[in-house]
Amino acid sequence: MAAEEQIFREFLETYNRIVEECFNRCVYTFNYRYLLEDEIDCASRCTSRFVNYNQRMAMNFAQIQAKKMIDMQEQAEAEQQATIDVPKPS
Repeated sequence: MAAEEQIFREFLETYNRIVEECFNRCVYTFNYRYLLEDEIDCASRCTSRFVNYNQRMAMNFAQIQAKKMIDMQEQAEAEQQATIDVPKPS
């Protein structure tokens, strides 16, 4: 359960960071109740950029982790093979 909470917490932190960053970059007038058209366009581009960046980072992380797991498995197999190949004294 703690791992799920950690993942959810990280998701919320990322979401809040994106919202704050895009709001600060794109919303510049508070004269109206709704966003202006250019503010909406800016916010859409901003969020898309962050989402795409996070997806690329997640894919890179997954690839690196997969390679590490393969390397660890190969190392464990090599160590196991080395212990099997050691001749026992008679």
